[in-house]
Amino acid sequence: MRLLSITVVGAAVVAAGLAAPVSSEAGADGTAVRVEPQVARPGTRVKVVVPGCTGGRRAAESAAFAESARLKGRSGRVDLKHGIGAGTYPVTAHCGGRTYAGRLTVSTERSWPSLLPGALNPQMARAQGDR
Repeated sequence: MRLLSITVVGAAVVAAGLAAPVSSEAGADGTAVRVEPQVARPGTRVKVVVPGCTGGRRAAESAAFAESARLKGRSGRVDLKHGIGAGTYPVTAHCGGRTYAGRLTVSTERSWPSLLPGALNPQMARAQGDR
């Protein structure tokens, strides 16, 4: 029963983390670039959202992106590079004559192992075996 409770709580924590938008820098009119999910792994597809994006050519760029993200309306999807390292990467969106900024966090680690009980967590098992 305890394992089930831990699993349910762990799943809820992971889901909440994936649903949260990335912190970003606001543009001149208070809007900013959001990247969803907040923390992404190399090679995954992310959604770029720019609430204030209207008119003209619309695209978002980042060193973490495999290519420029074409925005349809106020959002678009793009794949991250497969070999990108962990870290925080700036994201810049161009909408007509305006520029918006935000950040994307890339992680090469899975977040769920730390939520598992010691016997099921390979990292904890290795650490306990080293003592």
